[in-house]
Amino acid sequence: MSKLWCALLLVLTQLHRGRGCPGPCQCFSPAKVVCADEAMTALPLNISAQARELIVVASGVTHLDGRSFREDLRLSKLVLLNGQLRSVSGDAFERLRELRELEISGNPLLALREPAFASLANLTTLMLNHNNIGALAARIFEALQKLERLQLKGNGLLSLPGRPFHRLPNLQELDLSFNQIDSLPADVFQNNSLLRALSLQANMIPQLPEGIFSHLDLLEELNLRGNRIRELSADVFPHSLRKLILKSNHLAQLHPSLFHKLLLVTHLDLSQNQLSGVPANLFQNLISLKKLDLSENRITTLPGTVFKGLFGVKAIHLQKNNLSSLEEDLLKDQHGLEQLYLSMNRLRRVPHGFFDDLDYRCLVQLHGNPWRCDCGIQYLSEWIRDNLRNVEDVTQVYCHAPEFIRGHSLVSVDEERLVCGKNSSSSDTNSTGIAVDGDGGVHCSIRDFKGQTTIQCKLTKCTSVKFQALFEFGDGSDSERVVSKEWPAPAGCANGTTMAESQFTPWPPWG
Repeated sequence: MSKLWCALLLVLTQLHRGRGCPGPCQCFSPAKVVCADEAMTALPLNISAQARELIVVASGVTHLDGRSFREDLRLSKLVLLNGQLRSVSGDAFERLRELRELEISGNPLLALREPAFASLANLTTLMLNHNNIGALAARIFEALQKLERLQLKGNGLLSLPGRPFHRLPNLQELDLSFNQIDSLPADVFQNNSLLRALSLQANMIPQLPEGIFSHLDLLEELNLRGNRIRELSADVFPHSLRKLILKSNHLAQLHPSLFHKLLLVTHLDLSQNQLSGVPANLFQNLISLKKLDLSENRITTLPGTVFKGLFGVKAIHLQKNNLSSLEEDLLKDQHGLEQLYLSMNRLRRVPHGFFDDLDYRCLVQLHGNPWRCDCGIQYLSEWIRDNLRNVEDVTQVYCHAPEFIRGHSLVSVDEERLVCGKNSSSSDTNSTGIAVDGDGGVHCSIRDFKGQTTIQCKLTKCTSVKFQALFEFGDGSDSERVVSKEWPAPAGCANGTTMAESQFTPWPPWG
């Protein structure tokens, strides 16, 4: 900032202070006062009667009572943030009857007396986050019938007394995340029919009582991340949900009809659970789904119809599972997919045509799989080469087998080397052994796969290999044509015991 601007700011500050702004505060408008002073042990009483917002940050104020505010003060917003506030008496806000928004967050506040909010009948927003309150009085919020937004994050709450939200009929947002709640009464939200967003993230909840959300017909967002939920009943979730987060729980299996009522849900997060599989029709009614996250589970296989009918889905995350194979028609309906994450699984190949229905802009993750780079991966190799921009970390898509190209990036491997060896189970492969004279430690076989003939030789001793091929057509012509190529001994050979394996495709295709 230039010296001119600094000087102008200083002048403006002094002007505002000259109009009755308290010393430790800044008053850049008559209606808004901001105070930040660790030495301030009491709220300033000489605040202008025009002030409507008072924001106090990092102050030394430790206690609030009925004398903390002037009688003629007409605040609509009060914020006490990251200070030293330890106690609030029952009459602390008695003179602030026009208050609509109150935040007390980041203070060592251990308790709130039950009548503390009794005079705040006009309050619509109350935020009490990260104060270590520990426990709530049963009727602490009873007078706040106009309250629409309530946050109680990070207070170490162990339980909820009775029905603390029963007299909050206008409540639309409730955040109870980052506490230690280990049980929920079945009727805890019974009188909160206008609730639209509910967060119970990072608690210790093991199960959801039957009917706990049955009265929440307008609930759109439900966050249950980071609890200990092991099972869910089929009708536990309200049909109004648009975003459901079940990440990082202990779910090992899901009821086939668990999500059948959720026609409006657009985001479903089931990541970081213990799922080994999902029912074939689990997602069949999720016609509005945009993002599905199944990552970091233990899924080994997926039914070919599991994503059937999900025409609008934009992202499917399957990374960090145990997938060893994929059904050919798994993505048949996903023409608009923008993200497909398959990294960190156990995939060795994908079915021919697997990616053909994807949008040309779809971003795909494939790294971290033990790809077998033989004839069965030719489709994937060609698709990657044609869609390099669509594959994230494409150079990290490594071959795990066969041994002679292990560790090579798939895009760097010549397609002529993607051939099937003696362990191929393909019915299209014919194999014949070749006798090799002498004791040079070379054992070869010749194979034909879909018109391409391959010589594979296994070396049992450290030696160089020279290959010569004589081509002769059925009519006896061209019998003198010879192709010759020599391979040096494998790197690292020091004695006659090193084992190596090489595959030669001297003239693909030939026969």
